[in-house]
Parts: sequence; structure tokens; C-alpha cells
Amino acid sequence: MLVILLAYHVDYWDYMGRKDPFGSSLCTLKQKAYVESLNLDTMFTLQIVVQGRMQCVGNQLDAVLDCIKSATRFAAPSFQATIERPTPESLQVSLLGSLRIKVDDNGANIMIALYKCGLVTDITMGENKGKMLANDYVVRKLEKLCSVKDITPKKTISGTVSFSLWDGFNSNKCGVALFVETVSHQICGSQNFKLPEKL
Repeated sequence: MLVILLAYHVDYWDYMGRKDPFGSSLCTLKQKAYVESLNLDTMFTLQIVVQGRMQCVGNQLDAVLDCIKSATRFAAPSFQATIERPTPESLQVSLLGSLRIKVDDNGANIMIALYKCGLVTDITMGENKGKMLANDYVVRKLEKLCSVKDITPKKTISGTVSFSLWDGFNSNKCGVALFVETVSHQICGSQNFKLPEKL
């Protein structure tokens, strides 16, 4: 079983002076959507959500492994990716393929995440004060490729997304993940792509 990790860094601790350099309000909104769809009372960190269907506290390894083991198995989407850098400030990802699952008339969104590994955060406050924390699979950009509705598993889908890049972008530390997300924020298929070297 392939597990694709994505780390969404929230920004709601910023008011305490514990600013996460990779945090964003969009990631906070995504966690709020999970809180609502999973009927939780509140948001917390570190939370792990598996397929948008189960969740647990991130430092409880047994609970994390149980969630992964009990996750529903889906056929992975089958897309070919063409990844280019048309300008120094942008990345373009063109995709062609099929979802390999049926999408009913409730519909789903095909989302594309650009993530980065090998990040390091110097913690100056809180329970981790004085530590250097490694951060991998950090979602730096997230875009919707397209929305689909009432399609067969073999239906051909194509589309292109463009990402604006940050200073110091290094393709060797980055990757792209595609995932199919229902309107209730459940994930029913995902695929991972490496970026070309020296992009």
C-alpha cells in the first residue's frame, strides 16, 4: 500500500508569537473543514487525518498506524505528468489520464499539491523551545485541476495548473501530489510525481 503524506501548516498559533514560517490561512481553513466533516468539537495540533475519514493525535503512533491499516483501498489514478518551468517564477503541471474510480453525481475535485521536503524550523517558544524541527512534505501550494461529476473510471481527463514559486525554490526537494477529494472532503485516490532534476 502506498501512503502519500501531505503536511498542512496552520497559522492559528501566530497570535502567540509562535509563527510557523510555512503556515497559512488556507491550511487553517482546510483543517476547519475536516473538523466539520468529522463532527469534531475543536481543532488541535498535531492532528493527522487519513483519507478525510479518520483522524487521531499525530504523536500517538499506534493510533496513526491503525488509521492507515484500516483505510479503504482505492485504485490509484493513472496520470501522466508534464512538468515545466515556463518562467523562473512559475511551475506548470499538465496532466492526462484517468481516475480509475467512478465518480457519482455528487462530484469531486481533482486537487494538485506542490510540496517541499528538507525544511528546518528553529523553535523559539513553547514546549519545543530550543529545538530544530525537520519538516517534510510541507504543502507550499495547492490548486484545483478540475471538478468532475458522474464519470466512469476510464474517462480521460486532462488539465493544467500553474504555481507561483517562492524564493530559493529547489526542484530536488519538491514533489507534486494529485488527489481526488469529494465534496465531504474524503480522499478516494491519489498519485505522486517527482519533479524533473534541475528544473
